[in-house]
Amino acid sequence: MILLAQATASPAGGADNRLLFVVSVVVVASVVLFTAGVIFTLLRRSDRRRAEEEKLAAMGTATARILHQIKNPLQTIVLNSDLLQNEKMVADPVHRRDVAEAIIGESQRLVAMLDELSVYASGARRALNRQPVFVDDLVRQVARTESRETVVIEAGDLEQAVVFADAYYLRQVIENLVRNAREAMAEQKEAREPATEPRDAWIRVTVERDAGQAVVRVTDNGPGIPAEKLPFVFQPFHSTKGKGMGLGLAICREIVEAHAGHIEVESPPGQGATFAVRLPLYGDGVTAGETLPGLAPEPATGAAWN
Repeated sequence: MILLAQATASPAGGADNRLLFVVSVVVVASVVLFTAGVIFTLLRRSDRRRAEEEKLAAMGTATARILHQIKNPLQTIVLNSDLLQNEKMVADPVHRRDVAEAIIGESQRLVAMLDELSVYASGARRALNRQPVFVDDLVRQVARTESRETVVIEAGDLEQAVVFADAYYLRQVIENLVRNAREAMAEQKEAREPATEPRDAWIRVTVERDAGQAVVRVTDNGPGIPAEKLPFVFQPFHSTKGKGMGLGLAICREIVEAHAGHIEVESPPGQGATFAVRLPLYGDGVTAGETLPGLAPEPATGAAWN
């Protein structure tokens, strides 16, 4: 009888053990899943917090940059306006003219900064009037209008290349790259020691068709860009020059990318810098078809976007 009872109880005990095992597995799995869910939620919250902190830090940097750039011309305007209250200063026509020119110059600088901020805020994707454009013609125009006695602009090796683009914005990109190069070399000249032998400054702009793309290269023999700053040159509010808002190259990148293109930079140590704008060719890249090429109007001279 005892053996029979044991034999009868044994299957039930095995079933209980299996049930306990299953319950244990379910409990452990539930605990693991709950813990994983908590960890995932915490990680997402941490990522959001980190992204918010990075966004706030970027906004703080941008605000500080804007305030710094605006404060300097405002201080100059206030200082010179105060000088106009000096009767002796006002009585001297030479001094009065110098003060007036300083006020006008700094006011124009403020307007240029606000224009730059407006262009960046509006975005290049708005109101693009795209049509077939001869890039080599745009380069010739820029070389003609941007040439200065102090800097030779060489517009050579210009292959005929047609892209589907807004000529006005595309020309702005080329102009800005040329002006940035010229201003960088001007700063280098000012910083050079008097005893240092000067060297001729030049900017070379070329156009070529390469693998279905029109490639515009702007090369200079200036000071170049330090290696540690190269990864950041296209970021907004970052400038390699002593002055400027730091939006110029960011705007250039925005315009180029709005045209399904790409912009890149190379700057070997001590060998100047080369910016390359790559845009998809239109059709065969040589002819504009039935549509006439869109050429930009002659722009007013101005400072480069910094």
